[in-house]
Amino acid sequence: MNSRDILKDISGEFRAGELTAIMGPSGAGKSTLLDILAGFTEGGFTGELLVNKQPRDLKRFRRMSAYIMQDHDLQPHLTVLEAMHFSANLKIGAELSPASKKIRMNEILRAIGLHEAKKTRTGRLSGGQKKRLAIALEIVNNPPVMFFDEPTSGLDSSTSTQCVALLKQLAREGRTIICTIHQPSALLFNMFDHLYAVAEGECIYTGGTGNIVSFLKELDIVCPEHYNPSDYCKCLGRCGCTSLMGVLLMVVF
Repeated sequence: MNSRDILKDISGEFRAGELTAIMGPSGAGKSTLLDILAGFTEGGFTGELLVNKQPRDLKRFRRMSAYIMQDHDLQPHLTVLEAMHFSANLKIGAELSPASKKIRMNEILRAIGLHEAKKTRTGRLSGGQKKRLAIALEIVNNPPVMFFDEPTSGLDSSTSTQCVALLKQLAREGRTIICTIHQPSALLFNMFDHLYAVAEGECIYTGGTGNIVSFLKELDIVCPEHYNPSDYCKCLGRCGCTSLMGVLLMVVF
């Protein structure tokens, strides 16, 4: 059976307090990279993963991180508050008293904008509310590292903005937030602190989203001021490169 390398000699750094987007065309390896970083994929790769400059202890890392997948599995017959109770009891256990858990749950629901819907069954929530509840269920134990697979998938532009704003807020509180995202709007793109772009299994750009236009300019690709940097293509689509990833792939390789 033939095999191929999905990721090739990649390296990078993801910092606390930053909201990072992993972007790339379909088949670039971004989901594979996220799975490896989150510890969802344990084998089949070589390399070194460090946490605070120390080799990652996977068992300990899983306790201090959360992975919110694209398709969140919520129990439709539970209310928002009941779902939070289950999550708090499973993730926190006896570390906090019932009263302290209740205070924490209500604080999270207020911060995430779901307090008014706490008695609503999860099956009756909107798409955006379900996304926010999926996040709320994972932050009851205050994980310092969070991974999101396409957090804006299936959401309209307004709800997508609210979702990314929430992730930005979580990052500003000192967490490391890493997510894959597919061709965000200009508004969403500018909300990210750090971009990690992959193509054909290799890292083709890592750095601040605010530096991408100057980086393209150094490659002799001038993005007009009114264009979304994540969508702009120098050849205006004639080469089939319909996004930033296509442009970088065309120039770098």
